[in-house]
Amino acid sequence: MIRGTIELEFPNNETARVVYESVLFEHKTVPYRRSRMNFSLKENKVIMEFIAKDNSALRGTLNSYLRWIKVALDVVEL
Repeated sequence: MIRGTIELEFPNNETARVVYESVLFEHKTVPYRRSRMNFSLKENKVIMEFIAKDNSALRGTLNSYLRWIKVALDVVEL
């Protein structure tokens, strides 16, 4: 098992909230069988706590979340 935490800090609480809420739907609806992710918001930080069965599962899960976060940030910057 692979466990870890990633905290993404944003310039302000509002940006963090927009990113969090943008990704939350995907978080709640995408079923992952070989990994789990706790996704939370604390002030100006988005926190991802993960558990994965192997490197491939971890890579796939993190890539998905980071891609969704990137899209959300691109929209915020418009």
